[in-house]
Amino acid sequence: MVKKVKIVSPAAGKVLALSATNDEVFSTGMMGEGFGLEPVSEQVVAPVSGKITMVADSKHAVGITTKEGLEVLVHMGIDTVGLNGEPFDLAIQDGQEVKAGQALATMSLENIKLAGLETTTMVIITNSSDKLAGLDLLKKVKLKLVKKLQQPTLKQLPRKMAS
Repeated sequence: MVKKVKIVSPAAGKVLALSATNDEVFSTGMMGEGFGLEPVSEQVVAPVSGKITMVADSKHAVGITTKEGLEVLVHMGIDTVGLNGEPFDLAIQDGQEVKAGQALATMSLENIKLAGLETTTMVIITNSSDKLAGLDLLKKVKLKLVKKLQQPTLKQLPRKMAS
């Protein structure tokens, strides 16, 4: 039986193939399969429903585990760990249950850019080697994840999101 997991864009913006991001750890797939996003909105939402299983001390990354066992990392900005949480305001806490589309954080795009860093946000399925057979980026708004038992898909949120 094939199961589907809806994955939504974590922010309004342009979806990118992971290989098009400027972070070697992510673009090479070292952390798992996923996609990047050039955000145009400061609001970051949960791309999947599940339990918050990791919140980085520097607030730049949040991990969510779905009921299907997908481990999803939302990484806000490139090299933003060194900003010590300054541009991020979290709306969640570790152990909390969230629904896809629920607010995770607000990130100051301006402050990240002023620090000379990129705002690219990555969504990574960190256990993709165990859970997925592949991932295709289709038409810049949909992802189709082919899994041994599950087939998640991505639908991008509307470009204009309420702040």
